[in-house]
Amino acid sequence: MEDKQFTTYFLSVLGALAILTIAILVLANSLTSEPDEMDRGIASAVAERTKPMANVYVGSVPAATQAPAAMKVASVEMSGEEVYQQVCAACHNAGVMNAPKPGDKSAWDQRLAKGIETVYANAIGGIGGMPAKGGRADLSDAAVKAAVDYLAK
Repeated sequence: MEDKQFTTYFLSVLGALAILTIAILVLANSLTSEPDEMDRGIASAVAERTKPMANVYVGSVPAATQAPAAMKVASVEMSGEEVYQQVCAACHNAGVMNAPKPGDKSAWDQRLAKGIETVYANAIGGIGGMPAKGGRADLSDAAVKAAVDYLAK
């Protein structure tokens, strides 16, 4: 008889808790409302602060995301010697990461054997540890080619 009495009390308490839980859920649902204008403003501010810093596009970039002409990098024109002294000398004089040194005929002959256009393309686009245009995106292609000509002579 005790087992039957325990089971009855247990099921009664369990039922009361279930009813209480449902009542609390209904009450909470009725007290909440749609977000007001201030909540939407906060949500949009949070979304603005947490948006990605950049987007990656494979293929063509949508026209709406292209930078206006005023924001594009202007090309800098310098002589080959100036470009070499300001940009290239730090690595090429020391031979950093196998950068060919000025006057090292065998190192330059290996590179020039592939053609001067290939050397230009590597200097403009970067190769190995060397960044494109030696890390100076503002240099014009002609300035980089002039620096290659100066360095390879």
